Amino acid sequence: MGLQIDALVCDLDGVVYRGGNAIDGAAEALGALRERGVRLLFATNNSRYTVEEYVVRLDGFGVAAEADEIVTSGVVLEAVLKGVGVDGMGALVVGGTGLRTAVEAAGAHVVEDPREAGLVAVGWDVDFTYEKMKAASLAVQAGALFYASNKDATFPATDGTLWPGAGAIVASIEAAGGRHAISVGKPTAPMAEFCERRLSGASNIAAIGDRPDTDLALGKDRGWTTILVTSGIISPDAVSSVDPTPDLVLGSIAELPALLDDRANR
Repeated sequence: MGLQIDALVCDLDGVVYRGGNAIDGAAEALGALRERGVRLLFATNNSRYTVEEYVVRLDGFGVAAEADEIVTSGVVLEAVLKGVGVDGMGALVVGGTGLRTAVEAAGAHVVEDPREAGLVAVGWDVDFTYEKMKAASLAVQAGALFYASNKDATFPATDGTLWPGAGAIVASIEAAGGRHAISVGKPTAPMAEFCERRLSGASNIAAIGDRPDTDLALGKDRGWTTILVTSGIISPDAVSSVDPTPDLVLGSIAELPALLDDRANR
């Protein structure tokens, strides 16, 4: 029986690109999948950028995407905060434009003074400082709502190294604040449910990514086919020890269309 999928939840960093460099063949592979009728949903834990910025960013890598085909952890956080009810609440945000935009869209307003913060939202922040950590941890100590866009410890950089990710920043604030953040990114239920709503009607969903603890775990929890690529944080030598175990392992997403064809024609 060939591998049959009608929708693909596709990670970005380490799958479509790594830092500022495109993964060879990724754009062509995604185009080929579209031609075969596979619905694409780009799901990323990186809340640094807005959806509109991701549309432009993907276009720069040769990948055409509509706004409703992109789900960031910031977009999911916006939905979660709207459910909680944060209208008029002061929010201390540690993160980029995408996270700030999501918090404001949920009804909160960004503040700098921890004494004015009823909410602390933390994501990947390349300008993270001790002062930001102090302000966020003081607000957490005082009882502010505490959310993280994700808890990815590392981030795959262009040069092949792993930079500190949002999870490293969140951990420092958790340690100083004395409480754990609620994460809304992969592999949590809010992210999974958001993706499923966007892919309503799909019956054979696959998830492709480079992180076992987020991308693969998200797919396993929902009963999707899971595909690990070694173009990101996991090297080929480390595949045998990853948990959860993927259904498929590829060098990159560029191999996926041909694999689907081969299996379907056996």
